[in-house]
Amino acid sequence: MPPRRYRARARELAAAKTRARILDAVVKLHAERGVTGTTYAMIAKLADVAIPTVYNHFPTQRELLAACTRKVVSAGPALDAGIFSDSMDLESRLRALAAALFASYRCRAPWLRWAVHEAVLVRPLQDLVKQAAALRRRLIAEALEPDFGPRPPQKLVAVAEVLLDFPAWQRLTRNGRAAVEDAAQTIADALLALARDRLTGATAAPALALQLGRTKGASP
Repeated sequence: MPPRRYRARARELAAAKTRARILDAVVKLHAERGVTGTTYAMIAKLADVAIPTVYNHFPTQRELLAACTRKVVSAGPALDAGIFSDSMDLESRLRALAAALFASYRCRAPWLRWAVHEAVLVRPLQDLVKQAAALRRRLIAEALEPDFGPRPPQKLVAVAEVLLDFPAWQRLTRNGRAAVEDAAQTIADALLALARDRLTGATAAPALALQLGRTKGASP
């Protein structure tokens, strides 16, 4: 390799390592202090770089948050239509959805616990939260589509959004201290009762109350 190309390649590798070190610092600080409690000076200190170096790699908070989110998400279980299979019935699809979402919350809880409150203060974070909500709605619709068609009942989707959101995971698992699998099972049971109610026209209120009642006393 010619000397000039070798030096250019060495600079690229050094820059990549610096960027990775900065991003590791961001991920750690956001888990410990949240977005609003983290400054570029803190990031620079933890990454052992100068503050301008952080800005060189991440000029804006939006870019910083996007990179941090990608890193955190990539480290956890995938959330896409692959969690379903064509052979699944309604019950299996709802259980797969609840299990996948709750498993992802377990991995991302250190960051999500801040995002729930900080999204109203930080616009780029608010946009990321909205994207996550849109993904959750798409997965709910895909879980229901084989039985309800491409436009499932809006109220059923709305209830599913609430039951499958991160705050529900926090409450049912006591912020991860209780079994995540049991919590996902409870939510899936409740959603299945509601979905079958819409399909049959029977009332699912007693069944829903029974399923959610099993978690009574599980609050922090």
